[in-house]
Amino acid sequence: MSRKRISDRTKLAAALLARGDVPYDHAKLMHEDQLISLYQFDHGILHETEHEDRDKFWNIAPLLIRTHRAKTKLDLRAIAKSRRLRKAHEQFRKSFAMMEAFQREENEKIAARIFNEGITRKIRSRGFDKTRRRKMDGTVESRKR
Repeated sequence: MSRKRISDRTKLAAALLARGDVPYDHAKLMHEDQLISLYQFDHGILHETEHEDRDKFWNIAPLLIRTHRAKTKLDLRAIAKSRRLRKAHEQFRKSFAMMEAFQREENEKIAARIFNEGITRKIRSRGFDKTRRRKMDGTVESRKR
C-alpha cells in the first residue's frame, strides 16, 4: 500500500510551525490555512532594487504580519531615501553634463579665434615692478633705460 502524498500547503504549514512563533497547542486547533494566514513573506533584498535574484527562495523569509509591517515601515524609509539620492544624483549628472558641454563649446570658440586670428601666447610678466632695482647693499634705485 502506497503512502498518501502530502500537499505543499501542509508542508508549508509544518515549516512555519517549526519556526516556533505559534505555540504547538494553538496550532493543533487551527487549520493549515489559518496558520499560513498569520505570516507574510519578506524580501531580504528589497523588491525596489530590481535585483535579478530578488524573488529567489533564499531571499524570502516568513515573518508574522505585525513583524513584517514594522520591518516594511523601516524599509520604506530606506527606499524613499534611495529614491531621493538617485534623483539628486541624476540632477547633478545632468547639470554637470551641461557644464561640460558649455565649457567644451567655449574652448572650441577660443581655439577657433586663436587659429583664425593667428594669436600667439605671450610670456606672462612675473608681476613685480621692473622699473626699480635692488642693489646688494639693500638700497633701491630706478633702472637706467
